[in-house]
Amino acid sequence: MNIKKYFASLLVTILVFVTVTGGVWVARFMFGTSLADEIASLLDKPVDKLNFLLLGTDKGGARADVIMLVSFDPKEHTVKVMSIPRDTRVDVNGKGRYDKINHTLGYKEGEKTLISAVKRITGMPINYYAQIDFEGFRNVIDAVDGVYFDLPINMNYDDPYQDLHIHLNKGYQHFDGKKAEGVVRFRASYVNGDEGRISMQQDFLKAIFEQKLTPQYLAKAPQIIDEVYKNVKTNFAVSDALKYVSSLKKLTSESLSTFELPGHSQYMYGISYYVYDKAKVEELVLYEFGYPEDKAAELKKAQEAQNSTTSAATEK
Repeated sequence: MNIKKYFASLLVTILVFVTVTGGVWVARFMFGTSLADEIASLLDKPVDKLNFLLLGTDKGGARADVIMLVSFDPKEHTVKVMSIPRDTRVDVNGKGRYDKINHTLGYKEGEKTLISAVKRITGMPINYYAQIDFEGFRNVIDAVDGVYFDLPINMNYDDPYQDLHIHLNKGYQHFDGKKAEGVVRFRASYVNGDEGRISMQQDFLKAIFEQKLTPQYLAKAPQIIDEVYKNVKTNFAVSDALKYVSSLKKLTSESLSTFELPGHSQYMYGISYYVYDKAKVEELVLYEFGYPEDKAAELKKAQEAQNSTTSAATEK
């Protein structure tokens, strides 16, 4: 197999991840891993599906501005993405100390704290962790010639502390890396806060996925990898990628499904949080992501039995 050619084609199929995280785990396909052993020890061994916790961090890496749990099923050739609002209220240490989930990355052993919090919220195993800042994101978007997107609202926001300045007019237009960063990070005027931002991120992500799944971007793989390499922390390596060659090549724009962590915005103790709905989270994780696996297996058998009965009745 021509490894360079393979990675080039593989990169195009997974640009969905590049869209919001700047290629967090793509870069390490060629360069190995860079995750500390104490963080990697919290991650689970892959079984049937591969679950990635992907983070886009602000300047300095103390806040997780984008949090996504991505599940890749190599048998079904599907990619399912659950966006977790940055204001999600979590029990930081499992002992009754609450904070917003995006703040946990700034704690001592922040990566461990965030991984543990996501596991408690979703009940899902996490096999791979990847983190990148928005400089890498901007560079990657530029490396793939930007993206065309119909922006539904005007965006105006300034945050001198983060050196974040967003001034975009609504309408169909081309977005380079800097403008694309503005789209995925803007949240100032959404009526429903972070929920509106996540919806915008997912629409933008779909646009990238649809536009960049084309042969013309194969040659750009080395440039994209070079752009993100220095900004990535991940435990996903070339040896992992090679196991799923055939399934990854079968991904299309139809393979992608996006979801948001179920819940609602609420003021608590004078602070605006996103409070997740435990029962609805469990339902989403079971029916869409297949966990717990024993219950998912029972559900699948029941559905197959029902389909078989329906088919038999139709034939009569």
